[in-house]
Amino acid sequence: MNSVRASVTVPTDPATAFRVFTDEIDSWYVRGRHSWVDPARAVGIRFEDGYLRELWSDGGHVDTGRILAWEPPRRLVWADLLNDGAMEIEVAFSPVEGGTEVLLEHRGLDTLPPDVAGRIRRGYSWNIALGWFADRWKAGPE
Repeated sequence: MNSVRASVTVPTDPATAFRVFTDEIDSWYVRGRHSWVDPARAVGIRFEDGYLRELWSDGGHVDTGRILAWEPPRRLVWADLLNDGAMEIEVAFSPVEGGTEVLLEHRGLDTLPPDVAGRIRRGYSWNIALGWFADRWKAGPE
């Protein structure tokens, strides 16, 4: 299995879901030692200047992804720069009854060490992150 998929449905339209996923990523992405490149310095995350960036307390940053497709409100694709761009993450936003289905596909898992790829395949990353994204709506409507 070279890829893994995860999905969640959120109670809003695709344009709002896309905007919250991208423009407001720093408000829903949970900070923790497993979710950062440099947990000691990490203070935020954002899509900026064609990249997904981890922002650091000293004013620096690391580009963790390079945007390959930015098609609001339908689709977003980035290359994972932490693995030499060998992996891609695609996020699609589709209208469904009751809101928007957010479907994420992580491709190129065969380029990772087997234990890391195995954790991702078992849902220890994207299912959790999409859960954080869905929790954003528990606070109330947009």
